[in-house]
Amino acid sequence: MPIDIFMTQLSPTMTEGRIARWLKKEGDELISGEVMAEIETDKATMEMEVVDEGVLHKIIAPEGSIVTVGAPIAVIAEDGEEVADDYQADGSAAGSAIEIREEVTSEEAVELGSESAPEMHPASIAAHDVHDAEEAEALHLKEAGLFNADGDYDLVVIGAGPGGYVAAIRAAQLGFKVACIESTHLGGICLNWGCIPTKALLRTAEVINIIKHSGDALGLGVTEANPDLEKAVARSRAISAKLNNGIGFLFKKNKIEHIEGYATFEADNRLMVKDSEGNSKQVTAKHVIVATGARARAFPGMDVDNEVIITYKQALAPTALPKKLVVIGSGAIGMEFAYFYNAMGSDVTVIEAADQILPLEDHEISRVVERSFKKQKIRIITGAMVSSAKNVDGKAVVAYESKGKQLSVEGDVCLVAVGVIGNTDAIGAENTAMKVERNTIAVDDWYRTDHPGIYAIGDVVGAPALAHVASHEGIVCVEAIAGKHPHPVDYGNVPGCTYCQPQVGSCGKTENTCKEEGIPYKVGRMPYGTNGKAMGLAETEGMVKTIFHAETGELLGAHIVGAEATEMIVSLGVAKTLETTEAELAHHMFPHPTLSEMIHESVLDSDDRAIHI
Repeated sequence: MPIDIFMTQLSPTMTEGRIARWLKKEGDELISGEVMAEIETDKATMEMEVVDEGVLHKIIAPEGSIVTVGAPIAVIAEDGEEVADDYQADGSAAGSAIEIREEVTSEEAVELGSESAPEMHPASIAAHDVHDAEEAEALHLKEAGLFNADGDYDLVVIGAGPGGYVAAIRAAQLGFKVACIESTHLGGICLNWGCIPTKALLRTAEVINIIKHSGDALGLGVTEANPDLEKAVARSRAISAKLNNGIGFLFKKNKIEHIEGYATFEADNRLMVKDSEGNSKQVTAKHVIVATGARARAFPGMDVDNEVIITYKQALAPTALPKKLVVIGSGAIGMEFAYFYNAMGSDVTVIEAADQILPLEDHEISRVVERSFKKQKIRIITGAMVSSAKNVDGKAVVAYESKGKQLSVEGDVCLVAVGVIGNTDAIGAENTAMKVERNTIAVDDWYRTDHPGIYAIGDVVGAPALAHVASHEGIVCVEAIAGKHPHPVDYGNVPGCTYCQPQVGSCGKTENTCKEEGIPYKVGRMPYGTNGKAMGLAETEGMVKTIFHAETGELLGAHIVGAEATEMIVSLGVAKTLETTEAELAHHMFPHPTLSEMIHESVLDSDDRAIHI
């Protein structure tokens, strides 16, 4: 007997959904757990999985249809079953209360009347309309203008990384005609070769270490893991591919044209795009945003050959596990890869020029991570200036100076993780009035460059080179172009996250910064070791540190090291944005048992009122 498939309620508030894409076609076999279709709601795009197995006999609701929850969308037949030509799914008969309607385009909606037209300028959520006089005076702005007054597009974005694709989508939401030029993968380095795939690999490392260090205590019955590098890497690549496709869908949904190729500026305000076959064409736009991102940096003497001396890209997709790995640089990238490769079985050495690992973090937080890494048998060398990293007869030989001595260390592979450099070399910046120094484009508070109509966001405008910073800059840039008067980015409250274990999350000033700036401050601390939730998780390594102005109670900085630090830091970042004081945080009630209780105890400790220490 045929089986009817109905629009499922995929979220508690969902009343209807749009068939964004059928992943199965009529005649395909359906296996339980496979994704059958992608459904778009007003909140998100979600997957509808196969529940009843069989053969997809008929698709009732084609792609683009908007279907109410409970309405039929397809019919399944058992293998070999004949379905009558006049068969109708329940709810699809004439006169049924279940409605299936085709999506109304923006142009059609306007014709139907303003009540049907989508709101293209949601000013209530875009930004505040005007600045007060003090704020307006504080803004540093360059000359505004158009790149090409007769441009075919309102906005063209060069680069589809976390800055570029977010800027493109926000512009489309505001009613702009938008195109995005991208030569390789939608999502940029972050999605394809950075943030996302590394987190997938780090999850593997985390579980390995849970088994190794807590398997017996947790009653798992295992204390040793059997890591499979190939499977771990394949999983991370699959996740990136899935999200890459998701951005393509978002472009289609928001009517953003994806132009494949490499963009360069030429004289007389011309923007040219060359495709993979070498064909060039001109693209015209009123405004252009440069969001070309960055690539791995290597200092003189570091002879990167992408085989023995590598960068993050090769580290993300290794074909074999190095027995010995040397990591140059202990920022987030270096520490995350050191943690992953150590968990998988490599002997890891980390070399850092500064006197502490994670140089941008608070010194106490850094010490907790260093102690943890050393317990995991990761060798840490700080205060070491690398003079060379070379492939010598198939081995990585790294020479460095430490405490006046010339030393060296050898490994099978050396990962160079000493930061990134902006991709400004090949965009034809010399044919514009943009000012570029050390691969960094000069911009104002609205990300205008010195060339009217050209803007720049993300890694090409300098540190901090973080995905969430680029996305935020993209939104501010676009809203400023649209005249929405957005708030400038607060670079003093950028959340920093490192996803090794123990994790690190931070925002605001460090204790040493307060000392250097002569700010009167007081500090509160709370260790993970006395927290009941941390004990239950078998994650008692770490601490929460909060820093307040000693006179006003203003929250100056917050630093967390330990389990879920990258999630917990968000609440303190929001508190800082809202200009929350020590007294207000102390008054707030935190739920029990949670890791977040440690935030409360740390705040109380700054005034010697902590309860549990």
